[in-house]
Amino acid sequence: MRHTISLFLILLSASLQAAPKWLKSATKSQATLYAVQQRGDTLQANAFFVEPIGTLVAPFKPIQQARQVWVVDASGKRHEVGHIQGFNSTYDVVRLQVVGIKKMPTLPTSSDAVSNGQAVYTMPQGKADQVTQVEKAGEYAYYTLQSPASPDMAGTAVVDDEGRIVGVLQVPVTVANAPNYVLDIRFVQALTIRPMDANHVDLRQCAIPKQLPADQDQATSFLYLSGSLPANERQVYADDFVQAFPHSPVGYVQKADALVSLRDYAGAWQTYEQALADKQLTQTDEVYYARSHAIYNKAIQGDTLAVEGWTLEQAQSDIEKALQINALPLYSRHLGQIFYAQKQYEQAYSTFMALTKTPMRSAELFLYAWQCKQHLGADNETLLALNDSAMAFFTKPYSAEAAPYLYLRSNTLRDMGRLRDAIADLNEYEHVLGGRGLNANFYYQREQMEASVRMFGPAINDIQKAIQLDPGEPLFRAESASLFIRLRDLDNAILECKRAVELDGNFPDAYRLWGICLREKGDKAGAREQLQRAKDLGDTVAAKILDEL
Repeated sequence: MRHTISLFLILLSASLQAAPKWLKSATKSQATLYAVQQRGDTLQANAFFVEPIGTLVAPFKPIQQARQVWVVDASGKRHEVGHIQGFNSTYDVVRLQVVGIKKMPTLPTSSDAVSNGQAVYTMPQGKADQVTQVEKAGEYAYYTLQSPASPDMAGTAVVDDEGRIVGVLQVPVTVANAPNYVLDIRFVQALTIRPMDANHVDLRQCAIPKQLPADQDQATSFLYLSGSLPANERQVYADDFVQAFPHSPVGYVQKADALVSLRDYAGAWQTYEQALADKQLTQTDEVYYARSHAIYNKAIQGDTLAVEGWTLEQAQSDIEKALQINALPLYSRHLGQIFYAQKQYEQAYSTFMALTKTPMRSAELFLYAWQCKQHLGADNETLLALNDSAMAFFTKPYSAEAAPYLYLRSNTLRDMGRLRDAIADLNEYEHVLGGRGLNANFYYQREQMEASVRMFGPAINDIQKAIQLDPGEPLFRAESASLFIRLRDLDNAILECKRAVELDGNFPDAYRLWGICLREKGDKAGAREQLQRAKDLGDTVAAKILDEL
């Protein structure tokens, strides 16, 4: 019995001597990751810490569609995951920042590549292994080990004989007797969040926020690119930005913008005020402009929610303060828009026209000026001059950007009686839009002008397009009948009248036109019948024709 105990102690002593001295720290650095998916189930994966402050390496796929992620360390303590520091979906690896950890046992990471044939150890047991092949993974290495792959080991660390982490075990390939593959830890440590990752397709369903880039310019770009994300996510990034760069206006403005999207106007106001109270804040004018713009947008979008301070007068006051700090043309244009919203058209016109003498001169400014003059009752010659000034910024063949300017000039030309010129602008308008977005009313309006100048062929085509786009409108059928009458095609005109009546039995225009067709065909009795129906429906023109008959 005594000999048995002695033998056991000798074997135990030998085992302890054989175990690497770093194994205890390596074991403590291991963790288990839990990721609750958007669909509700929870995925589990191996993970390990690489920095005492809670930096964790794990497989990427479990967090790709996660709405909540936490880890349980080697001691059984749970920690929430705060941010994604870097990821690569191809190699299925992610680096995460765990919340609330200040001193976690970890091993150092290697700054060198492992050589072919070199001894390594796979965690969590520290099992001896060997590198059999070294390949490239970008600038770094991708290793093949001697040991057979096991799904249970994916996501664990691989350590060299000096106790340095050299890589992370990959998810095994689905091939029989496949070996273990290892991604270079230097590859993982080099992963960062770039501005373009704000909307990365691989993380659109992941609720874990990404860590902002450390560089302020890149962080600013990231924040702007995150503008299409839900407001609650944008607010998280804005808070992170304020914490990282407290004297920049960008974070405050973006946070306030997110709160405005949530209609938390009081919270947005508080955020603007917090920024303006910072004596070290740079570019205060940007905060005044942002608040003015938010207030203005709320007003013109018709949001009737009553909020103290959110008035156009406040918007004007804010933009005037911004102009005092930095007289940017952008701010002047916004002031003009506020004047316009307040129906102060003369002040708005003067502001816009003053800007046409600056490098900001554009077609848009002349459009704003045109709208002001229209409200002020300017004559058509004045309006046309503004239309022409706007159109001078475009050359043929026109781009789609010219479309609204063509349409407005067409309206002015129409009001001046220059119908052929108005039609020419509408033709260009249709061409630059490629026919997209044009409704039945557009073709009806152009047909009216074409008919007035006896362009009957185009007029027939346009009224037929209007009918195709809105086949249930009897007016278009009646207009088609009117054109056929002018072309002396009475049979087709009668057909159109009948179709109009089928759509609306109380439409007097259709009966009157029908009666006119029958009169022209010599059918006075039929003509009287249809004209009487129109008269009974209140058509005074039909009554006069009926009297003549």
